Amino acid sequence: MIDRRPPMVWAWWYAVAAVLVCVAVGPAAYLVLASVATRDASGGVSWSFAAYASAWRDGKLGGPLVNSILVTAARAALNVIIAAMAAYPLARMRFRGRDTVFVLLLATMMIPEQVVVVPMFRTVVGLGLFDTLAAVVVPFSVTALGIYLCRQAFAQIPMEMEEAARMDGAGSLRVWWHVMLPLSAPTLSTLALFSVIGAWSDLLWPLIVLQSREHATLPVAISGLMGQFATDARVAYAASVLALVPIVLVLAAAQRFMRSDVLGGAVKG
Repeated sequence: MIDRRPPMVWAWWYAVAAVLVCVAVGPAAYLVLASVATRDASGGVSWSFAAYASAWRDGKLGGPLVNSILVTAARAALNVIIAAMAAYPLARMRFRGRDTVFVLLLATMMIPEQVVVVPMFRTVVGLGLFDTLAAVVVPFSVTALGIYLCRQAFAQIPMEMEEAARMDGAGSLRVWWHVMLPLSAPTLSTLALFSVIGAWSDLLWPLIVLQSREHATLPVAISGLMGQFATDARVAYAASVLALVPIVLVLAAAQRFMRSDVLGGAVKG
């Protein structure tokens, strides 16, 4: 089919796309430029990557980087596994109150995180988890959004595939593991990506429950650099750029799992 829209319409589309790209990429580009640009006494601008070495060495980011990797991996894995387990009965099993439970889960998505910070903090202290990495992981090990995404993905899988697995003697757990999870790979990878981004960039909750430098995550350590290197903000900018690199790598690696053709040819008809 030939697109007969006038050139002016295409020009507007390209203009809007260019603006959106600038809005999305602009802050990151500014961060990179600000971390390497320095102004000398004569007013000229020179380029140096010394701030990156200073951020890593003087900011002591090695420990916080390891802590962030552990916290992010644990939160992402638990979020995917627990959300998928909770979503399966909501999507495939019939029991009294199923729809009510699902609506109540959706209702929790309207509650801002800041509202439940105090109850979560009291719970963490009561469990003896204060100033531990577990305190950063456990409260966010599953989310209502994750359950919703998995439930919608499971509901779209043809019932014939589940029936075929049960005819072969598979129980509910095997159906969930061998049928639901593989066929929901795009949704699960998207949920994992959301979880990774949320855990990696989380600052408010780690600031509240982590006290020692030994357990600090990368966002907490970078926020401390703003005060430690107040006279040279390039160090904090460089640390922020370093923190962006793992997220970009994870996004690039996750692209291969975000396919929409997983169910193609699964059911004849």
